[in-house]
Amino acid sequence: MAFEGSITPMGSISEGDLAQDIPRASFHPGYQLTDNIFRIKNMDTGQEIHINEEGEEFFSVLNELFSNEKYTEAAQLISVQKEKMNKALLEAANNDDSDLCKLLIDKKYYGDIAADPNSRNPMGYSPLHISASKGCIKVCEVLLDYGYMTDLNIKDCCGRTPLHLACMEVQLATAQLLSRSGAYLNAIDDLGNTPMHYAVEKGDKEFLIWIIYRYPDLSIKNRDGRSPLEMSTTISIQEILRTGRVPPPVLDMTPQHIQIITAPDEEASAILKTTGGSMAESTTFSDKGRELRKITAKDFEAIQLLGKGSFGEVYLVEMKTTKELYAMKILMKSKIMGQNLIKYAMTERNVLSYIKHPFIVGLKFSFQTSSKLYLILDYCPGGSMGSQISREKRFTETRARIYLAEILLAIEELHKRDIIYRDLKPDNIVLDEEGHALLTDFGLSKEGIMDNHSAKSFCGSVAYLAPEMLKRQGHGKAVDWYLFGVLFYEMIVGFPPYFSTNRDQMFNNIQKGKLKIPTSLSGDARSLLKELLNRDPMKRLGSKRDADEIKEHPFFYGINWDAVLRKELRPPKPQVTVIIPGSIPQDKIGSTHSQLNPELRLSGWTFISD
Repeated sequence: MAFEGSITPMGSISEGDLAQDIPRASFHPGYQLTDNIFRIKNMDTGQEIHINEEGEEFFSVLNELFSNEKYTEAAQLISVQKEKMNKALLEAANNDDSDLCKLLIDKKYYGDIAADPNSRNPMGYSPLHISASKGCIKVCEVLLDYGYMTDLNIKDCCGRTPLHLACMEVQLATAQLLSRSGAYLNAIDDLGNTPMHYAVEKGDKEFLIWIIYRYPDLSIKNRDGRSPLEMSTTISIQEILRTGRVPPPVLDMTPQHIQIITAPDEEASAILKTTGGSMAESTTFSDKGRELRKITAKDFEAIQLLGKGSFGEVYLVEMKTTKELYAMKILMKSKIMGQNLIKYAMTERNVLSYIKHPFIVGLKFSFQTSSKLYLILDYCPGGSMGSQISREKRFTETRARIYLAEILLAIEELHKRDIIYRDLKPDNIVLDEEGHALLTDFGLSKEGIMDNHSAKSFCGSVAYLAPEMLKRQGHGKAVDWYLFGVLFYEMIVGFPPYFSTNRDQMFNNIQKGKLKIPTSLSGDARSLLKELLNRDPMKRLGSKRDADEIKEHPFFYGINWDAVLRKELRPPKPQVTVIIPGSIPQDKIGSTHSQLNPELRLSGWTFISD
């Protein structure tokens, strides 16, 4: 049976074979599942059939239901239309039509017949397999962000995951997205191959350098008895490791063979060459070997506790060999894994591992034990901007302008890489010893956002939630410019706009309340606040040309942006607390005898900065 109407106002697959045979969103065959999966509603009479009762009545209801010819016909129609929707989704993925994919899997639009993101073609390929292998990054993002229970590690008829196929086809962008989203790096297909086996077989240097950064298990042997290290390729893993461009896993390099060493204590998360107590770049290997060692918690001395949160603590530490000061962020695996928050920890580690910017806190090392994740970050002795505002109540517009210019460049850098920050607030801005502002804490960041509505998560601090986040209608880069406005307001007024001690009232104020701007502020400041705090993200300053629009606002007139990037602006120097090493026991930051249980290892966490 054919149904009239196109599946999208844009008619984006009018050329497709299935476009004319997909039902309208209003299609219903007589019966429909309600929000409660134990009720079925007769769409003609409005009667709801309850099937969650126990005992004989339960079975009598089911018998009555299944003997109803109209219900049987309805079930058959749903099955037929669902199959058509699934085929359309597979076709749309193959055609790189992300808009159509998003529509087809939309349960709010299509209800029971919405396409299943885990549907398969005869070869066992899911839409994610297809889009990953073809390098269709937007389709992959749609499936992962909007698909209901999209299986990231779904296997085709040969046991291969989407990451396997991305490696086979050397699709770096989709492989990176899958990895960031949590794809299993050591998945084994029916031939015993991991994604790394296929990456080595293809021999693409850029791809190999990237995947080695993720620390796959190089010792896994396929059915031919070969590990990735033993495979002959145009460019070998050994050659890449010898270039010194990436931090390799702990290897025992002998002239005859290379093998993984199982470390007896905390996992090696960074490998250094020891040269007279100084820290060198990532180690260069040779057949003769080098003096190597691991970076673990015992390489640091805890000086004082800087902060404490729900999932861990931050300590000021000193590296014993170099006497350099760092901030050590410790996350408890039991807490973040127990609450399914591991993706936020991985996001922070991933973003900081490749972002290098004067106004973003740098990541130096990351490592782990069975119970803890560690991030070793730049230490900013000026403390948080939140503490500065609390102490001084508010800033002058001149002082705020300097901070805003620096933060604007940091956000601009993130947006250029399609990352939204989403957690801009005074407590997440720290000041270095010269008073320059740096962004920190990237746990709520989201990668792969190229517009103003792609992200869906409800996150951020209550007073710093944008209207579109409260509506849960999707948000994108423009959300950071709204938060930029909230930050500016708090800097020069002393508290956030729409603030209320009552949470529900504050939510209402953010969505409907009148924006009250003190008349004591300059006209340019008032104008900038109004344009940044526009509730419509499409009309908000920065929504069209991102940071360039904001740079051109009169409030920033006269700012030399190249000078800002060179840190030539002079903010007030913060009061730096004199550091007196305390008596913090070593076991507060990590046991010297801890062993890493392989089952508790978080793949892809290890990192050493260039």
